[in-house]
Amino acid sequence: MSVEDNRGSSVSGAQTLDRGIRVLWHLARRPDGETLTEMARSLRLNRNALHRMLEALAAHNLVRRTEDKRYHLAYGLVELASAVDSDLRGLAYPIMAGLADAVDATAHLMVPVSDAEVQAVLVVEPRLAAAHIAFRTGQRHSIDRGSGGIAILAGRPSRDDDPAEVVAAREQGYAVSTGHVIPGVIGVSVPVETPPTMSEVSIGVSLVDPAAIEQVAPRVVEAAREVSAQLFASRSRVR
Repeated sequence: MSVEDNRGSSVSGAQTLDRGIRVLWHLARRPDGETLTEMARSLRLNRNALHRMLEALAAHNLVRRTEDKRYHLAYGLVELASAVDSDLRGLAYPIMAGLADAVDATAHLMVPVSDAEVQAVLVVEPRLAAAHIAFRTGQRHSIDRGSGGIAILAGRPSRDDDPAEVVAAREQGYAVSTGHVIPGVIGVSVPVETPPTMSEVSIGVSLVDPAAIEQVAPRVVEAAREVSAQLFASRSRVR
């Protein structure tokens, strides 16, 4: 095979991988699944090529086909996802559960997934609260819109073009946003200091009562310190 052939094969392989990832994201947004024909139309892919791709994904337990001939995501993705920052989520969970119960509010752990977006990698709801904000693990939003993303930006070195919300969060030690992600919901978040090899992280809660901010913020700050201490201690033990 010539150098040109190798390059062509690499490009073709990259395109196939890209399309396979597009298929997975497409199905992630369709809880009822889709048929082969529906998916080919939605993604504008050749039906035969898409079928071969789905068969390959199914062989790795990443998608599955039900009796009604609809394709869905499969549990192999859960196994893959569980390996991502597993120590972060495992160490943070009991601290976040304690925080959620203490303030009767949903707690969330956010990480940046690009320069523009953050994603919730762990969401813990209070066990005894009469009502709380529903927040979905995996939910994404703009990094400069919710308190979780603003807290992450505040944890970075200051820049001349930092938005006012980031400057305020850096000065007071926590970020606050109102209605940025969910109308009427207040977010209070704090950046978590992490080991150098780990992703940036913020921990926060979702409130509906603005009067609760001053009482809740110190608890979020303390939870962030506890998570940070656990992460550094864990990395020290590994060494």
